[in-house]
Amino acid sequence: MRIAGSLWSVPPDDRLPTAHRLHAAGLRRLHWDTTDGRFAAAGGFTPDDAAELAARTGMTAEAHVMAHRSAGEVDAWADFCDLVIVHVESDDWRDAVARVERRGVRAGLAVSPQTPAAAVPHDLPVLCMSIVPGQAGSVFDERVLAKLTALRDAAPERLLGVDGGVRREHAEALALAGADWAVVGTDLVFDRADAWAELLQPAAAD
Repeated sequence: MRIAGSLWSVPPDDRLPTAHRLHAAGLRRLHWDTTDGRFAAAGGFTPDDAAELAARTGMTAEAHVMAHRSAGEVDAWADFCDLVIVHVESDDWRDAVARVERRGVRAGLAVSPQTPAAAVPHDLPVLCMSIVPGQAGSVFDERVLAKLTALRDAAPERLLGVDGGVRREHAEALALAGADWAVVGTDLVFDRADAWAELLQPAAAD
């Protein structure tokens, strides 16, 4: 299982040094969240800020767009991310996915905790939320393990990830449930990079 690091909870002035520290520890991928302030709590990053940080660290990037209307948000992220994820609960996710793919970038779908696995199409990467979107620092919801297993069984070849409250002690169960990658924020960035050392490796979306 591969790791993408989230800087959502890191103060703006600390983001670049934190990213450099994590890169030195082995992290090779950053996960960028953005929200419209209605689908999820206000926060996250602008594409310009994220692109600059990604360029200055040399890490690959993926974007997670939390918005009711996603299609108008994805172009700027597709300029520098190799995976752009929108929510299956958004009003225009099909249009957003098509727009990302027209840019020659892989599109994925995020699925919130209340949405059943059966509502997710089989032909796209899926990011399972293990907390309510936008609520960084929340406790990991272990019910995501059953959802991961169901999604893996339905489409064995698809790229499958998990995001929200992930701690090092969850890694083995997530991998056994079928997760290919995990987004890790608080547990990774606040002095626990050493606990993740063996899993900090390039996390290309392929």
